[in-house]
Amino acid sequence: MAGPAVIALTVLALIAPLVVQNSNAMGCSAPCQLEALSHVPPPDLPGGVRVKLDGGSIFSLNHTFAFANSTVHTIQVLDTFFIGASSGKRYTFKQWTYTGDGSQWDSSPTMTTPPMYADYTTALCNATLNCPFLAEFTVTAPLGCRTTCHLDALTNVQSSDGIVKVRLDGSSVYSLSTTFAFPNGTVHTIQVLNSTFTGATSGARYTWIQWSCTCGVASTTSQTLTTPTMYDNYTVSQRGAFTAQFNKQFQLNLAFTDQQGNSLSPPSSLELVSGSTVVSLTSVSGQWENSLVWTVRNVVWEGALGLELPGQTVDLTAGSISKTIVLKAFPATVKIVDRSKNPVAGVTVTVSFANTTSRAFQTDSQGLIQLGYIPLGSYTAVVTYQGNTICSCSTDASLTNPLVVEVPVGSAPVTVTSVSSIVLLTILGLAVFLVLLAVRVRKPPPPPSIE
Repeated sequence: MAGPAVIALTVLALIAPLVVQNSNAMGCSAPCQLEALSHVPPPDLPGGVRVKLDGGSIFSLNHTFAFANSTVHTIQVLDTFFIGASSGKRYTFKQWTYTGDGSQWDSSPTMTTPPMYADYTTALCNATLNCPFLAEFTVTAPLGCRTTCHLDALTNVQSSDGIVKVRLDGSSVYSLSTTFAFPNGTVHTIQVLNSTFTGATSGARYTWIQWSCTCGVASTTSQTLTTPTMYDNYTVSQRGAFTAQFNKQFQLNLAFTDQQGNSLSPPSSLELVSGSTVVSLTSVSGQWENSLVWTVRNVVWEGALGLELPGQTVDLTAGSISKTIVLKAFPATVKIVDRSKNPVAGVTVTVSFANTTSRAFQTDSQGLIQLGYIPLGSYTAVVTYQGNTICSCSTDASLTNPLVVEVPVGSAPVTVTSVSSIVLLTILGLAVFLVLLAVRVRKPPPPPSIE
């Protein structure tokens, strides 16, 4: 808002030209002069504060402009923020001030002059009239660093294994780790160029994670880091460095056996756990995983969960490996026999496994059904023979194998005992004696005598 004195001066120049001393020039001799000032010390901004006149030519303050009588112009401040080259102080444009009374003339960096019917110069300034205009700045003390601030850009990739390239401000390319020097109060971009590569010495695969900083600035997964406004030194020894972080990965191949070392088919899924990191796998061949010590858990095999022997680990800290994981799986066989213990073919057996699936089988010529390897836990075999259910047998292959079931067919075996001839003769003699004894005992009494 224009100061009262300036407004009055302008109105007076417009409506009362006869009271102006130089009536031919209407307050100023042609041309009219306007002095634009700056309070920035020259050592803090060598060359002075730059302004653009009427959107065209550029001048440095302090400067006295010459304008045709009765014209209006614009003067735009170009250096609206800068760090003092000598003091390190921060200068932020505040307003255009009319120095006659210290009032704000324009809050915008682009000032519109009053109609040029009078001169506005230091030489002609009289109290509040005909005074210059000042490009005024808010000045604050330096923050953290003065004219030049430093930023350490590091990486967790060993230089012997690979060089991480970055592009600064879309232009020059540098190798990490490096320390950048930036003017105080500026903002920059640092873009990682090689986000995936193979280690030259280790053979590891490196994949991009994030930019992180120990300075409290939030991490970003973008390959392009936009720096904070550089008021501080972001270095290891001061506020904290920025690090381009990569995952270091090696290749993993897994095989599976039972506790006797017999090969098993791969599981449908499993988990690798390292600290709070959990990775779920559905493929176990040629997997690239982070260079950590992993624990295997939650193996799902044949529909059963947690079949791994506990405590098995995979160490990927030294390089790619192939590892065998032992599962709690067991071979299972059902055998059907008759009463004579002979195998019975063609018997239907329906088996319900621990994973709740069921399947029907028929015994072969040896009376056998081979169930293959099954998970730890009980299974049920329902044996059906000639339309009758013989048994619904529940067992555990880790405890009983094979499961033997008898069907009611065939004769029970006859037991034959060998007896010596002496024993036979003794038995025969005893039999004859008993017969004779029986006959004698049964002899009728004599008839009674008659006297």
